[in-house]
Amino acid sequence: MPDVDQNSDRLARPLALGRVERDLRAENPDLDFYLIGQAHYGQAGFAFIEVYGIDDQATRRRIRKEASERLRECGFPVELIDTKDVFHVSPISPDEG
Repeated sequence: MPDVDQNSDRLARPLALGRVERDLRAENPDLDFYLIGQAHYGQAGFAFIEVYGIDDQATRRRIRKEASERLRECGFPVELIDTKDVFHVSPISPDEG
């Protein structure tokens, strides 16, 4: 992850999640879904990515996997650390940022 202070990271994660969500929705126009990230307190990146709006488990898992891979490519690792508390990260549209 890029070297950022805590305040800029508060925007960087939601913006990255928003870009990934926008791109995945554009590539899957037949699906109506949205992403919510979970992040560990005091850690860079994400703990887990949640996909809402898709009932089919296989499709939901595919979208989650693709989102996680793209976030890693953007410098945001996705790794769940057992026993660490998490908070939700809502995506911010790149147009809003």
